[in-house]
Amino acid sequence: MKVVLSRKGMDSRAGGIPSPILPDGTLLSLPIPNEKSGVPYGDLVYKGRTYQQIIQQIHPTFDFQKHPFCHLDPDIYGVLKNTHAGWKPAFGQYEIPAKHLDGQGVDVGDVFLFYGMFRQTEKLPDGTLHFVKGAPIQHIIYGYMVVSEILKDQDKIKELYPWHPHAASTEHPDNRLYLATDYGVFENRDSLLLSKPGQPNRRLWNLPAFCAARDIFISWQGKNIPVLVNDHAELNSACRGQEFVITAKTPELEKELRKWAESLIGHALA
Repeated sequence: MKVVLSRKGMDSRAGGIPSPILPDGTLLSLPIPNEKSGVPYGDLVYKGRTYQQIIQQIHPTFDFQKHPFCHLDPDIYGVLKNTHAGWKPAFGQYEIPAKHLDGQGVDVGDVFLFYGMFRQTEKLPDGTLHFVKGAPIQHIIYGYMVVSEILKDQDKIKELYPWHPHAASTEHPDNRLYLATDYGVFENRDSLLLSKPGQPNRRLWNLPAFCAARDIFISWQGKNIPVLVNDHAELNSACRGQEFVITAKTPELEKELRKWAESLIGHALA
C-alpha cells in the first residue's frame, strides 16, 4: 500500500488565503479559482452558508468578479447545491501530476490523504466568521479516499461524472479520475497537523517516526529527507508539488504505514 499526501485547496498563489478551521472544528477546504470549471462559489453550501459568503467574511477583498468559479476537486464533501443524482466522490488529475502518480505506481487500494493551508476562525457577535488574530497558517490533513478504481475512459468520465471538473478536461489523453467507495473528511485534531508546532515555517513537518527509516521513500522531495528528531520524523517538505507518494520498501514498514493511515481514517469514522 502507498499513501499519497496530496496538497489541495487555496494557498498563497491560488486564491491567496488559507482555508478556514471553522469554530465547530470543521476543516473546510476552499477550492482554488478556475474560470474553466463552471462551478460558482455561490453554488457550494456548507451548513446553510455558501462558500462565497464564507470567503467574503474571512477575506472581504477577494475578487469574485475576477474569480467567480472554482475547481471543485477533490469532490469529497458533497456540497454542490444541486448534487447530481449519481454523485460519487472523485479526484482528477492529468499531465505531470498524473504521470508522477503513474511513475510511483499508485493504484487501487492506495490512500490519498488530502492536506492544505488552514487557519483558525471564530464567530463574531454578529454571526460572521473571522480569522483569529495571530493564529498560524498550518498544513493540516483534512480528508482521505481509498482508491477503488482509476477511470481513464474519457467517454465514461463525461457520461458518468458530468459535474466533475475533469469531465471538461478530456482533451488531455492522460486525464483520469480516482474513484473511491471509502472516503471522508476530518474534524480538526492534533494528529492531523503536518506543520511542526511553534515555528513559522508551515513546510517543516512532523511525520511519524517510521518515516525517517532508510526504507521509506517520499517522492518529489529532491534532497530533502525526513530526519528523526525525538519521537518524530522531521521533513522540510518541497516548496511546490501536488502529490508526495510515501512508499515502504519492507513488509514491516508497510505495516507501519498502513497502521498510520488507518488510524487517521478511524478518526473520520468515529
